[in-house]
Amino acid sequence: MKHALLVLALSGCVTTAGIVKKQDVSLPLLIGATAADLVVTSVAASQIQGYSYGGALATGLALTAVDVAVGCLTGACTSLRL
Repeated sequence: MKHALLVLALSGCVTTAGIVKKQDVSLPLLIGATAADLVVTSVAASQIQGYSYGGALATGLALTAVDVAVGCLTGACTSLRL
């Protein structure tokens, strides 16, 4: 249970950046937040007993995709506009 709480506390980097920085999220911050979210969720998923490395990576990618989608709704993807 402690691992699940840690993941919830550390994941959501893109969404948090969108909430905190509003419309001022720079591209390097967006890339860093996405990478950090992928690493945290993949490492946490690898701690689940019986998950392979591929399963942990797939779980990390899925949760990161959800976080980026929610983060874009909160304004984190404004640096991607041309």
